[in-house]
Amino acid sequence: MKYAEKIKHAELVAEDLTNRKTVEEITATLKNKGLYQTDIDNIVASARNIIGEKLKPLIRTKLLAKEPINNTGEFENLDPDTLQRMVKQEIQAIAVGEKRKVKELLKNGASHQEIYETIRQDFYPQENIAHQIATFEEIKDQNSGSNRMLNIFGGLGLMIVGVVISLATMQGSGGGRIFYGMVAVGFFIMLKGFITRENPY
Repeated sequence: MKYAEKIKHAELVAEDLTNRKTVEEITATLKNKGLYQTDIDNIVASARNIIGEKLKPLIRTKLLAKEPINNTGEFENLDPDTLQRMVKQEIQAIAVGEKRKVKELLKNGASHQEIYETIRQDFYPQENIAHQIATFEEIKDQNSGSNRMLNIFGGLGLMIVGVVISLATMQGSGGGRIFYGMVAVGFFIMLKGFITRENPY
């Protein structure tokens, strides 16, 4: 299906979805016109995007104001499944915004109490905030200069000890195992000192 044709169908479906028609009814109509299911799915998704551009700002306003969202007013004739999907998407979008807010507050040195008081915990729960704070502090500690230097020199020292022990016991077969094992561990520790860990948030 060509893009222009898909958009034309999507605009008509958007009108249907806001005029008491369900997705099931629309799907049946489009199938009768000879459209494939994959095309129908794409058309419905595009139609919901068209509706979302108009209604999602209002949905977000109502969510933040803790006002009920139901099939009244602007949503009176909207397909219930479409409304439910848009509400869910906006809840997720608000949660992502709150997560970013936590990240900015941490970068700016805000206290834990300030963060908990600022973030909307009805969208981004306390346990998520606590985990994000703990992860931030753990990574900050690991990436600090003192810890990185400790890893570099500790790993280097372990490698040197491994080489010395290996040379001292070169006559036996055990020396080789000590050498490779200690040097490998030392190299891994030293490598950690050169690499900064990325924050997943």
